[in-house]
Amino acid sequence: MNATYLAFAAAVALLIASPGPVVALVIADARRSWPAWTILGGVLSAQLLMIAALVVIYLALDLQPVILEWGQVIGGLYLIWLGADGLCGGDDEEKDISRPQSHYFWRAMAVGLSNPKDILFFLAFLPGFILPAQPFAPQAVTLIAIWAFVDISILVTYSLVSRRLASHDTLQRALTLLPSFFLLGLGLVSCGMGINSLIK
Repeated sequence: MNATYLAFAAAVALLIASPGPVVALVIADARRSWPAWTILGGVLSAQLLMIAALVVIYLALDLQPVILEWGQVIGGLYLIWLGADGLCGGDDEEKDISRPQSHYFWRAMAVGLSNPKDILFFLAFLPGFILPAQPFAPQAVTLIAIWAFVDISILVTYSLVSRRLASHDTLQRALTLLPSFFLLGLGLVSCGMGINSLIK
């Protein structure tokens, strides 16, 4: 059982360390101040999707693919808007000073939940770490706790690295633009995949 949880933690670390939209937001927000609310929103969104997937696994429900495909298109459009907004100066310093901290939390939540196909990822990923002979609930709680711990650790690490690099003038411009380009690219890919699935 412990070996299963260690393998799960290692797999999760590799998955979360790969840059995604929440990581892009954390890197961008860390340039200005400590992104605690962005991290919280990102972690909570992943937890909600993971819980939804665990409930589906437990109840053995089938999701209608068309719902997830439309969700992927809508989520992709949201990511495109965020990326374009950042590139057009929508994230300038004056605006950020006037925004409440809750703005960063809800934005990260929306980005984290913007691709419901993550539920399919969890449905494919989680069963390999659930032992049928053991009670389901304690295993689910342990997997959720491990994911949260690893998620927070990696996002905090990204924040620290971003803040360290932001002090270098030559990297400041890159840290300003790269997250927005990344969000824009992810949104275009998500939209394209969703539309392609709907056409088929």
